[in-house]
Amino acid sequence: MKRIFLACFLLTATCSVTFVQQAKAFAAPMPAAVTSAEFTAKVNLMDSQLGSGNLSAAQATWSQIHDMMLSVLGTTKTHIAGATTTTDKDAYMAVHNNQYSLYKDIWEMKPDLAANRAAMHSKLLTFSATI
Repeated sequence: MKRIFLACFLLTATCSVTFVQQAKAFAAPMPAAVTSAEFTAKVNLMDSQLGSGNLSAAQATWSQIHDMMLSVLGTTKTHIAGATTTTDKDAYMAVHNNQYSLYKDIWEMKPDLAANRAAMHSKLLTFSATI
């Protein structure tokens, strides 16, 4: 009898812990949506930092821009998953494919921010237009 009681108690405790962990993960706050204006402002800030030769500040700003790009890509994927019609899903897929292509091109230019300043600025502004 004690074994059955212990087994039931352990099973209940295991299920409760799993449920609480899933509830906490579900309740985690979503990152704030990135606007085109915010993204463009960061891109222009990085461009001005590169223009003035402040590479360490430009690297820090690049890191923020990169995080913003990942957030935008994630938001687009969420829209794809939540699309209720094939037309909407196809439209979001086209946007995502365009964003990802731009992201890949920008990522390849990242190792030398100063040398790729103009091309990167142009691609980043093109990415901003997709937001």
